[in-house]
Amino acid sequence: MLTTPDPNNENRPLFAAKDINDFYLEHCPKIFYQDSTPFAPAANLVKSLTGPKYDGEYLHNIVREKLGETRLHQTLTNVVIPTFDIKQLQPKIFSSYEVKNNPCKNALLSDICIGTSAAPTYLPAHQFETKDSTGKVQEFHLIDGGVAANNPTLVAMNEVTKEITRGNPDSSL
Repeated sequence: MLTTPDPNNENRPLFAAKDINDFYLEHCPKIFYQDSTPFAPAANLVKSLTGPKYDGEYLHNIVREKLGETRLHQTLTNVVIPTFDIKQLQPKIFSSYEVKNNPCKNALLSDICIGTSAAPTYLPAHQFETKDSTGKVQEFHLIDGGVAANNPTLVAMNEVTKEITRGNPDSSL
């Protein structure tokens, strides 16, 4: 969210780092709501056996509202966002660099953020599709990238190394 351009000034970020704490304090109680009814413990036990603890609807809505139609190629800085595709059972890395070589990965930032936020057992996987200019469709079923890449710094270092090897003069993240 820190690399999303402000629609009023596309050279500035939509959010400052100091805004993130307030965002979490305001929205976490609604994302991770707690049922206080007398039957909540029994309902939570049953729900834990059948799917994720939270439905993710509020998270989806707030992330879509904040990020709008911004796509990966529009970020103010180069980014690397690890996710894991549960249908293909492999990591999917969304990178500002890779978008240039693989237009199907130019997804909405909101879809990428929702996908990488989907911690197993807490939030449902996020499914979406992208299309390139030729109409080729790529389908994603994403969960938290920490499942495969618990240290995103190593993923970022790998992406920079690939770009340096390719001779990309803009190989900074």
